[in-house]
Amino acid sequence: MPELAGMITESADCAWEPLSRREKVPCDRFKHAAAVCNGFVYVHGGRQDTVLGDFWRYSIALGRWEQLPSCRQAPDKLEGHSMVAHEGVLYIFGGMVDFGANREHTPLWMYCTDTRRWCEVKAQEGQENRPTNRKGHSAVVYQSAMFVYGGYFDIEGTVEEFWVFYFDTQKWSPLSPHTRGLGPGPRHGHSCVTHNAAMFLFGGLKNMAEQSDFWRFDFRRHNWSVIKTSSGPPKLVGHGCVIHHGCLWIVGGGLPSRTPVHNLWRYHFASRSWKKISRVMQKVDCARMYNCAVAVGGQSTSEDRISSLCSEHSGAPGGDSSVEKLHSFLTLGSNKVSTISSSNLIEMKTFKERPASPTLCSCTFSSSGGDERRLLTGYGNESFTLVEEDCAQTALPCEDRAEDVFLMIGGKPLSRHCEISVVRIVAE
Repeated sequence: MPELAGMITESADCAWEPLSRREKVPCDRFKHAAAVCNGFVYVHGGRQDTVLGDFWRYSIALGRWEQLPSCRQAPDKLEGHSMVAHEGVLYIFGGMVDFGANREHTPLWMYCTDTRRWCEVKAQEGQENRPTNRKGHSAVVYQSAMFVYGGYFDIEGTVEEFWVFYFDTQKWSPLSPHTRGLGPGPRHGHSCVTHNAAMFLFGGLKNMAEQSDFWRFDFRRHNWSVIKTSSGPPKLVGHGCVIHHGCLWIVGGGLPSRTPVHNLWRYHFASRSWKKISRVMQKVDCARMYNCAVAVGGQSTSEDRISSLCSEHSGAPGGDSSVEKLHSFLTLGSNKVSTISSSNLIEMKTFKERPASPTLCSCTFSSSGGDERRLLTGYGNESFTLVEEDCAQTALPCEDRAEDVFLMIGGKPLSRHCEISVVRIVAE
């Protein structure tokens, strides 16, 4: 374990390195789907040279990938689909290959993480009002429902449909906002997140034109409103978006006709202002389109209840004890992270986990003019020096115990190595 501490402190070169082949890992990809549930990051499908249909989970506590088996009820090869988590169940929607037989199909699957069983959600008999296959849409969870906006089907083009799927009744219903005629319009390749009873949408393609507009949908009032600011991100397509510590973060993305650039933006809800994170001490490969961004940390470690929708399945392996380990260690130093003041200065460094897991890169926010060595000793000694005491027994990556982070997973262009690329960003 002393070698692990050396890896953390000697990582200023921020170099990507090949992964050990002792365990299987997912290949790099874009237009895939990812979600966090019960201490694991789940990744499904996407595209490399062809469309993919594999399904993986990454243990945040153990730093280990595992390919999950498929079955007849599991989705086939998908790209441009969505995945959300609710009460221990993953919901995958859309992304089927474009041909006539799939155009009118409503592709929705559930995966119960406790029983590790798939089931396809069929449209209820007599329910004609339901969404059809699409790609490039967004899906978010609010209370006990999934909200799906936009998307495209190659034959028909982009749509501005707004749908809600109720988890309890397994029924679809179209949404008709009270502000008819005001809203994002036909959209795909955009991003959506939820915060304080509202859904926030940024960018994407409106029909075939790139956008940089910013919208808010109020779930209580059922209306759209545009958010106007004096500055903000440029026109972006295929970017990742995540809510973290009271801010909306946009990672990656770009324009389809150009090479992606390094994009890292933060929207502060309290001040209603954007800030571009531009002063980077060590750059990593964040210039990617069609990536996935997920938050991990304290908010993703609670033990979710398993939905009754999958209660009829039995006989499969149960959950892992790594969830409890992750929760106890992440809460150990969470207050220390929040005491580090943020600015435009970011320290990015390579983070190597156990040899069987991918190379991760992290960005640590430090105070203006802060000395890297002082930061790592003043903040790090309280957490990093626990390597031999705690990590030796749990195999938990040391930084994961003390920080809430979010991850950017995959994206185009693909990494020069075949394993999936993961950029780890440690926020305030």
